Amino acid sequence: MKTVLKVILRSLLYSSIVILINLILIIFITGGFNQILYNLSFLMLFEGGVCLVVGGAAALYSPIGAKLNEMIFHSKPWNAKRQREVENQAKPWIVTGIILIVAALIVSAL
Repeated sequence: MKTVLKVILRSLLYSSIVILINLILIIFITGGFNQILYNLSFLMLFEGGVCLVVGGAAALYSPIGAKLNEMIFHSKPWNAKRQREVENQAKPWIVTGIILIVAALIVSAL
């Protein structure tokens, strides 16, 4: 339970930073309030989708892909321990993507 709360809080922090940076950039680029909300929701939706794709790709495991990775990039062989480590690294990406998409939907509803 503690690790889940830690991942969620870390992802909320990451999402807040991304939203704040987006808002500052959009304010400098555009002028009107409606345009700001439209651009902010679109950008958050796009970034949330990118986070989900990156997190999903990191967590994806297939024996064929792992073997090709070992042969082409001379990476370490995959085992259960390494798979768990990669999945733990992918969790913040996935949760941050979900938070960004939900925030984008809320902003677009305004």
